[in-house]
Amino acid sequence: MSALLHALLLSAVAIVTGPTSWGQTMVNFDFGAVRIACSNGYAYEGPVLSCPYAGPSQNFNGSPGFGWILGTVLAGCCRPQMTLDGGPGLSGPDTIFFPPPFDGLPFNQAVILQDAYPFVWQAVSGFTAGNYTLSFYLGSRYSTLYDGNQTVQALIDDQVIGTWALSSYTPFTLQAAPFAITIDGTHSVEFRGINHGDHTAFVSYAVITPTER
Repeated sequence: MSALLHALLLSAVAIVTGPTSWGQTMVNFDFGAVRIACSNGYAYEGPVLSCPYAGPSQNFNGSPGFGWILGTVLAGCCRPQMTLDGGPGLSGPDTIFFPPPFDGLPFNQAVILQDAYPFVWQAVSGFTAGNYTLSFYLGSRYSTLYDGNQTVQALIDDQVIGTWALSSYTPFTLQAAPFAITIDGTHSVEFRGINHGDHTAFVSYAVITPTER
């Protein structure tokens, strides 16, 4: 980890947990506000809690304090549930989803981005015009049978600000993407996977910091 990214992360911890002097607030930046209820440690987004060994689901979107929308883009429409090859959800460490190790990291749940166009989205309020950096941890599935060869995009207001092509066994790594805001107010933050098939990436600890005042 570079010294710049390390300093960015430390400063971000202080500003994303509540309102700041410049007004921007990210809700549930570490995806830990709603605990995974199934004993297997992971679940897809779904309308009800269901905990079979394979394909468990939980209504994260409807849970108070979650703050994000998990869904899948299909034919230009957003469907908050898993597709045939998977979809979005949450995983803890050491599950049968084979996420990267969580050891020593400042979070213990991460978003699952499996198959083409699963997304996690949040409307973030309080922006003022200026330059910012979105930072987050990104990793891939630790398996080659059902692999981690996913490509992840980060978007602000539906505009791609960064793309990361992953391969299996990519550990959680702190990433950063700069962007500019020209209009004060609320703007959307989104992560999505774009590779069709059983390819999975994991995202957590998403924070935004101003780079200019």
